[in-house]
Amino acid sequence: MVKHLTTFDPTRINGSESLQSLGRSGDIEYLKLEDASEIDRFHIVGVEEGDLAGGGFEFFRGLGIIGYRNTFKMWLRKFPRPVFIVAVKNRNIVSWVFIEEWDSSAKDGSAVWVLRAIETIVPLRKHRVGYRLMMLGAKHSVGYLITKPLTPEASRFFKRAGFMELEEFRKVPIDLSRNPGYVILPPFQKTKLMNGMERYFSPHKMGEEDVKDIL
Repeated sequence: MVKHLTTFDPTRINGSESLQSLGRSGDIEYLKLEDASEIDRFHIVGVEEGDLAGGGFEFFRGLGIIGYRNTFKMWLRKFPRPVFIVAVKNRNIVSWVFIEEWDSSAKDGSAVWVLRAIETIVPLRKHRVGYRLMMLGAKHSVGYLITKPLTPEASRFFKRAGFMELEEFRKVPIDLSRNPGYVILPPFQKTKLMNGMERYFSPHKMGEEDVKDIL
C-alpha cells in the first residue's frame, strides 16, 4: 500500500548538503547521494527481510558481502567521490547504481568511468527503474562509461542502452586487454541515450534540485 506523501526535511542530515533530486517517475524519486550519512535517511531492504513482495536486494549475497547499508556508506567515503544514485519509494531504496572512476584514461585522454553494479528489487524489475538509473549514471559520468555484464540478461540490458563490444570499434578507445568482458558506452552513444531521456521522467522533476517533498 502506498503511503501518504510527507515532507522531507534535508536539513536534518547533519554535516551534508541537501539531497539532489535528479528525476521522478510516478511515485519513485531518483536521488544522487554524496555523503555516507545520507544513507541513514532510508530503509534498505535485503533479501533476508522480504518485507516487500518478492523480497529485497540479493546481489551481495552471491558475492559474500554482508550488509548493504555499511557497503553503501563505505563507497560514499571514497575519494574521488563515486556516482551513487538511488531510486526511492516510500523511504525504501528500491534500486541503486554505483559508478566510479577507472584507473586510467581513454586513449584520447578522456575520462573513463566504470559502472560497478546496478540492482533493482525483484518486484520492480521489468519496470525500467534500473534503466532510468543507468541513464542518470551515464549523464553524471563525463567521458566513457564501461561495465562488465555478468549474465546474458545484463548484456542485453546494456546493449539496448548503446554499450558496444570491443569488436564493434574500428579502433578500441580504451585499453582493456587485461580486463576481458567489458563493454563500452562511448560519448556519441551516450549523447543518443541522453536525447531520449526526458520521456522516462516526469517533466517537472527533470532538473537537479534540492529534495522538498519526495516521500
